[in-house]
Amino acid sequence: MQRERPSLRGARAPAALVGLAAGAVFWRTAYPTITWWDSSSYSLAAATLGINSPPGSLLLTLIGWPVAHLPVGDSPAYTLNLFAGLLAGIVVALVYAIATTMLRVTNTDPHMSLAASLGVAAGALTLAFSGTLWAYAIMFTPYVLSAVFTALILWAMLRWWIDADEPNAWRWLALLGLLFGLDFSVHRTNALLIPGAIVWILVRRASTLRSRRPIVAAGAGLAAGLAVHFLLIPIAIFTHSTLNFTDPSNLSRFWDYVTIKQLGGSFLLQLFPRKSPIWSVQTADVLHVLGRNFLRWSGPGGVFGVLPAMAAVWGMAMLWRRDRRLAAAFACTLALQAALTVLYFNIPANFFREFDRHYLPVCVTIGVLVAVGLGAAARQAVGSRSASAVAIAAVALAIWPASQLWSNWSANDASRRYFARDYAANALLGLPPNAIYFTVGDNDTFPVMYVQSEEGVRPDVTIINLSVANIPRWPDQLTARDGAFPLSMSLDQRAQLAKGSWADTSVALRVEGPPERFGLAPGSSMLDSITLNVRPSYGKHMLPAEVVLLDIVRTNAWRRPLAFAITGGQSAMEWLTPYGRMEGLYFRIVPQRNPLADLSSLRARLFDLARLRGYADSSIRLDEWSRRMALQWYAPLMTLLSADASSGALDACKADRAKLLARLPLDRLAAPPEYRDQIDSACGTTPKY
Repeated sequence: MQRERPSLRGARAPAALVGLAAGAVFWRTAYPTITWWDSSSYSLAAATLGINSPPGSLLLTLIGWPVAHLPVGDSPAYTLNLFAGLLAGIVVALVYAIATTMLRVTNTDPHMSLAASLGVAAGALTLAFSGTLWAYAIMFTPYVLSAVFTALILWAMLRWWIDADEPNAWRWLALLGLLFGLDFSVHRTNALLIPGAIVWILVRRASTLRSRRPIVAAGAGLAAGLAVHFLLIPIAIFTHSTLNFTDPSNLSRFWDYVTIKQLGGSFLLQLFPRKSPIWSVQTADVLHVLGRNFLRWSGPGGVFGVLPAMAAVWGMAMLWRRDRRLAAAFACTLALQAALTVLYFNIPANFFREFDRHYLPVCVTIGVLVAVGLGAAARQAVGSRSASAVAIAAVALAIWPASQLWSNWSANDASRRYFARDYAANALLGLPPNAIYFTVGDNDTFPVMYVQSEEGVRPDVTIINLSVANIPRWPDQLTARDGAFPLSMSLDQRAQLAKGSWADTSVALRVEGPPERFGLAPGSSMLDSITLNVRPSYGKHMLPAEVVLLDIVRTNAWRRPLAFAITGGQSAMEWLTPYGRMEGLYFRIVPQRNPLADLSSLRARLFDLARLRGYADSSIRLDEWSRRMALQWYAPLMTLLSADASSGALDACKADRAKLLARLPLDRLAAPPEYRDQIDSACGTTPKY
């Protein structure tokens, strides 16, 4: 039987309107600046044409680079966050277009009545205001662009389904291959749709896979998309961005980059052994995220949280009733996508970060079912073109996206959240001039790098991430940018030192200059030299980062201040620990053993220099990582309070405690009991909160 080829012309304007409606909410709730994790690193990559850690999302950087330089918003990060909202709006528009096409191709509503259009729009907006898509629509990361590719792939599959019997249907497979290839330079998650796409083709027209032209077309499209990745090489050669740790500037290092050799290689495909139980942990994690988006029994929206799941079930039932072959193909695609998501990510139990961002493509596929279900339900409910019936249906359908909007607004309204930006600026501004600042993780590194690069905060500081320092070639990149940086060993010398078995070694550093050179008070007593008992942290071999640190310490010879982020604790200072002095959000290395804090400068950093917007404002939601990073301030506070109490200045102790707790309330930060106990007892009396 010849299928009717549905036209999409009438769907374009409504799809655009639905996308703009969603985008308006995303823009209203967008972060005004960077936030934690990927937001900071990808904003920095786009603003500076840098190369992020693999897989790196090259395509996101290439698209984001011109966007970051548009005269829109107060900063590149804000402009990029608005762009993320635009991308998410495109996802919503595509879901509308896909669902509309499915209703037409199944003859559920070939000409798309107003009621059906309203239903599909309600379904698309239900996805828009679900927790996961909205959470990433307000910050610049790869995950929304990955969702765009999910929707484009589903749309190309559906268009091929319609034209599969036509001579030129191979063009849709060429497009499908191109989309898969391009997505490889986004975040690779959509590769999990390839088995579903193969099943999709087999169900619709199995002979396609025995024909040369479609296979060649799909392969050529895939190769063209993958070829974009080669742009990494010229970018790595010519970029001036500090964000180019892995330097894929030749074919060998390029291959190491795309295969993620730094993290284990083989494209990081580790299906077995499983890192945690596949059902009780890994599958449960995916189901938990999907449930939070489409099937919630509690929360601000109450039982209305189950409505999206009901719509998705109805959508699948409608497809099965109208076109069992299409329904079977879509169900297999969704089932394979979800199952392969569990297998591929192979998450460990109690992982420190949630994986919801990696489940977003599955959410998009389910979102299509929600839109199809609501569109079909609206068409059946109205049954006529009565204006009053359509109005009633519109009000009823509005419950679906409205319940999502109500439930998720508080969690996703980030329009007044400056936590990451303020932390980074506070960390930099408190450092001594010309400092070398050692960090340990993502959240104490990339926000700091961003505000230094794009806001011009403390360009005199050199930021060194100790994890990145384990990359063998990275120190050479650092000295290539700054020939005066205190590193003297060659790549071969560092490798040889790390390779050999290490015996405990004492390294003496002579101290020259007045106390003021080290941030000490005039007349302070100092050691003539300090002795470092250098030994590996683990086993008998020095880590590359430990070799780099030793090289810096010896070559620097006190010329530049050495400071270690407080986030790494004292252990991050290795054998320098006895000489670390608490000075705020960092420890500074000074030529005194177990040095006491300078109370006046510490008090100034805590109360005069630090900007702590939003922590005391209960109307601004505090996310987990903003709380965790803010808890770092309690360590310098305790240092100050202990010094006050030791000197008998109990009134000053109480005043200092009250002043900081007014800006960083213990309850708002959900401080652990041990923090509260120490702070409460620091001044001899328990405060009244």
